[in-house]
Amino acid sequence: MINKIKAKLYAFLFWQTRSGEVLNKIYDLQIFFRNSFTTNNLKSKESYQAFLTKQYHIIEKGLALPKPRAFFGKPKIKKLIKVSNTYMKKFGEDRIIKNIHGTLNTYLKRNKGLITQDLDFYNLILNFVKKNSGELLGGVKKVNKTEIKDAINLDFKSFIKSRSSVRFFSKEQVSIKKLQKAIALARYTPSVCNRQSWRVHHFRDRSTMNLLLNIQNGNGGFNQSINQLLIITGDTKKFTQMESNQVFVDGGLFSMSLLLSLHSQEIASCCLNTCLPYLDEIEVKKIANIPQSERLIMMIGVGNYKETYEVAISDRVPLSEILNVN
Repeated sequence: MINKIKAKLYAFLFWQTRSGEVLNKIYDLQIFFRNSFTTNNLKSKESYQAFLTKQYHIIEKGLALPKPRAFFGKPKIKKLIKVSNTYMKKFGEDRIIKNIHGTLNTYLKRNKGLITQDLDFYNLILNFVKKNSGELLGGVKKVNKTEIKDAINLDFKSFIKSRSSVRFFSKEQVSIKKLQKAIALARYTPSVCNRQSWRVHHFRDRSTMNLLLNIQNGNGGFNQSINQLLIITGDTKKFTQMESNQVFVDGGLFSMSLLLSLHSQEIASCCLNTCLPYLDEIEVKKIANIPQSERLIMMIGVGNYKETYEVAISDRVPLSEILNVN
């Protein structure tokens, strides 16, 4: 009886009052302030990686401009090299550093006049690039318009319209290889300064899935049909000032890419929102072993397509209600 009263009080507080909304926002900000970074306060390896990625990607974007300004970005490059050296002392040379080496190597090739215009700056970059012990990953690449034409030579309208949220899966097990391929494809989603903050937590154990789906509470009537469960999260350690909402923007972009990638691998899916009170989010993280720095973006129930099944029509509003031509 006491537990029922607590449950009703909890539901009323968080779902039917503005106070619950305020408490959730406080929780939101607490996580962000605890884990996000500033330029002068890199708290973790993830924060270092996010900062370095943000900095080297600025140089990559500059190199990709139609007419890059000669010798652009000197202060940013000096800072990039300084923090990179600190990072290598702390964590060693990894993929992040190889991207920085590649980017700065391209920068030197595009700015050969540096050797006479600013020899100290030229040597600073050159000596740093020489430390590279393997392949160079970052920089820019040439793309031929013909390649784009070939790549988009598909009936995208039919493809995107054929995907719906499915609530009636076959009993056949989802192929792990196909699932991994879909996730690998979704990695090409754009993100703020290429920081790629998303994470995918994959569950196959039925008892664990049941616990998580019970908290989500939007899967009644088909939860036992779900073959495997994915939880998409965004890591707040990858973000800095004025970016508390960006974790959800980037996570949402990745989630949509993943849904389409799953469809391309003939894996059916259903979006399950995680608009949960903060106490429920804490419980989900505890059950799913998700770090406290990560925010829940959404759950995705997956399974294989049946030969025939029904889905909601989900009528779309007309283009005129969406497009505002200025």
